[in-house]
Amino acid sequence: MLLLAQAAFSFSAAFAAAEAAPAVEASPAAGARQVIVLVVDALAVEDFTSPTWPNLRAVMARGGVIGLMNARTAGGTAQIAAHVTLGAGARARAGPTGGLAFDAGGMYRDRPAAETYRALSGLDPGTDQVLHLGLPELAARNADLPDRIVPGLLGQAVRDAGMQTAVIGNADLHDAFRRHGTLVAMDGSGRVGLGTIGRGTLADDPEWPFGWRTDYEAVWEAFLAAAPHAGLIVVDLGDVARLDAYSDLIAPERLRALRQQAIGRIDAFVGRLEAWARDGATEAFLMLVTPSPPAEALRRNFLLTPIAWAPLGSRPAAGLPGYPSAETIKPLGDGTNGPRLATSPTTRRAGIVTNTDVAPTVLAALGVDPPAAFTGRGLVGASLSALRRDLPWTVPMPRDPWEAVALIYRRATAVHALRPAVVRAFIGLAIAVFVGWTAWLAWAALARTPGPEARLEAWRWLLLLLLAAPLAVLLVPLLEPLLPAAAPAARLTVIGLLAVSLASVAWAAGRQDGIGPFAWLSLATVGALVADVILGAPLIKSSILGYDPITGARFYGIGNEYMGILIGTALVGTGGLLDRFPGRKGLRWLAVGVYAVVSFVLAAPGLGVNVGGTVAAVSGFGATVMLLWRGRLAWPAGRFAVATALAVAAVLAAAAWVDVAARAEPSHLGRAALMLARGQWEALWDIAVRKLQMNVRLLNWTIWAQVMVVSLGISAVALHRPGQLIRRLQSRHPHLVTSVRGAVVASLVALAVNDSGVVAAATSLIPATATLLYLVTADRGFPR
Repeated sequence: MLLLAQAAFSFSAAFAAAEAAPAVEASPAAGARQVIVLVVDALAVEDFTSPTWPNLRAVMARGGVIGLMNARTAGGTAQIAAHVTLGAGARARAGPTGGLAFDAGGMYRDRPAAETYRALSGLDPGTDQVLHLGLPELAARNADLPDRIVPGLLGQAVRDAGMQTAVIGNADLHDAFRRHGTLVAMDGSGRVGLGTIGRGTLADDPEWPFGWRTDYEAVWEAFLAAAPHAGLIVVDLGDVARLDAYSDLIAPERLRALRQQAIGRIDAFVGRLEAWARDGATEAFLMLVTPSPPAEALRRNFLLTPIAWAPLGSRPAAGLPGYPSAETIKPLGDGTNGPRLATSPTTRRAGIVTNTDVAPTVLAALGVDPPAAFTGRGLVGASLSALRRDLPWTVPMPRDPWEAVALIYRRATAVHALRPAVVRAFIGLAIAVFVGWTAWLAWAALARTPGPEARLEAWRWLLLLLLAAPLAVLLVPLLEPLLPAAAPAARLTVIGLLAVSLASVAWAAGRQDGIGPFAWLSLATVGALVADVILGAPLIKSSILGYDPITGARFYGIGNEYMGILIGTALVGTGGLLDRFPGRKGLRWLAVGVYAVVSFVLAAPGLGVNVGGTVAAVSGFGATVMLLWRGRLAWPAGRFAVATALAVAAVLAAAAWVDVAARAEPSHLGRAALMLARGQWEALWDIAVRKLQMNVRLLNWTIWAQVMVVSLGISAVALHRPGQLIRRLQSRHPHLVTSVRGAVVASLVALAVNDSGVVAAATSLIPATATLLYLVTADRGFPR
């Protein structure tokens, strides 16, 4: 009932806003801006980057940007949700009624569409020419999302600014209405002022599957009719999407030929738009966008699609108002060297944007302020050289932006495809080692037989292998020129061989030095991660344990997997170093320096601030420093928690101040700080709810939860009420055991404050648990 009430409230609010919009919007005045969005759904990246687009390439060469768009949504029917997301300016859900849009004078199930619209919504369709019948369902499906999704918010903002909207064309099948372009152009009531989306925009062609394809002459005539009056025109060129829907029924060679025909017609349409804009009085902009990928890519979860954005006509783009500029993110240039790579403050990645960046880009071009509910930022252009920061130095730079887009896609999909296998192997190894060790220890105690210490060197090598695996995965991108993307088995083999080599070298070099290999391998991991983040994180961005643009959870800085590894290895490495060289008090200050550097790397806005990681690091490092100096927590738990909270607040406040002061478009930390300063408590609450929901989902299904439970159980049981063995270890390896305690604190804090804290908690515990198990196994007083 609560959900239904919330949905009803959201639906009513959207309708109320729409009803307040002017009934007749002004026509574009001379010199006004106009945005034309060509929706080409299911367009493959390989087709987009092919040289079969002479007109599109010519337009993009004059100040345009091209790239890949993360097409992730909040769920539901993928193709429909992708279109809703574009129109809502935030990741949205959708159901099967998303294609039910009709011309106001059309019919649906033998009833006038306008009559059906009035019956379903209770609203008068007025003089609007296109009506969407499924908005009540959309509102209900999105009612419980923390971002408070408003389907049609883009069109509503355009109409509220006194401009008109239009939609033309469809992607209908012989047995289904697919008028998804309406979802991009409609306002909050599901209405579009101008246009036509009926069967009149289709041509009867017996050479095409089931006889229908887009009638470009009819679409062009409809465009010319709407253009003098509309500020936003969405044109759904649905032939590629139709072919994709029928792909299982069409012979492969025939499918390729038809697809090339469709692309040729779309490109010719772009040429007509360019000629029209050259003679027009308005300043027009063109966006070609693919809301969702082809079916085959969708099955593999390759949610990256093409996007292109450029001025139309002969005017060079001097940049759009309100766009930020930075060293690697610059305003659009004059295009003399071809298009730039699309990017945005959301991603800070050359050639990559998100679907939530589309709506703010359209409004910026029209001179309209974006609504607060938009979660993305406007597109800007990055030079081809900016891609260098995202690529390992061993990977050659592409020759032009089109080749760059193809390269980004190949690398991203290769990493995404390998990620499940590598993560399962790493977690499986950790669980097998930890559970196997514990089971053997328990059996030895019951049967009074030798335990894991009987195979000490084998256990040490296995535990070192766990420590070496994240470093190996981080370094593998440097070998990419030797690893063809089409050979995933070769990549997996190289990862395994590199991890085995690192573990074996550490094991052999420290055969007479029990804890040394753990310390040096951990510190090497810390050094590699810190250096990589400072250099722009090219290895993390290419790593299977990093973040990838397909998942879309993070695009820059350090992700939660390596954030946890960085904290855990920093603690193990410094603790082992202090025990390896006892009595050298200066090393304590060196350890504090390492903690400070790691905290800075996690907190610095310019390096991609990780708020949850900063909180976890300050908490874990603070507990460790206090234990190192005093041998125990000097304050009661409550006072220590308050002191830690104050320290965290101070670090984050400083980082937020730098973020807001130094950037025209601050990061998520800076935006949250601005919300706090403005008293936008509801928006902050939405962020907190979203993070909590993510953590709950991960606890339910992610494989990381399993290794977190095992690691936390072993470490917590051993350290919370230490027996004689742990006390003996504390006396022999005081700093290392203290560091393990600090890692447990950091992992618990990461679990509590991070939106995917399960992952960070698991990865921070693996180095600590592996080291603790080795200490127990190697202890000379181990019971036999």
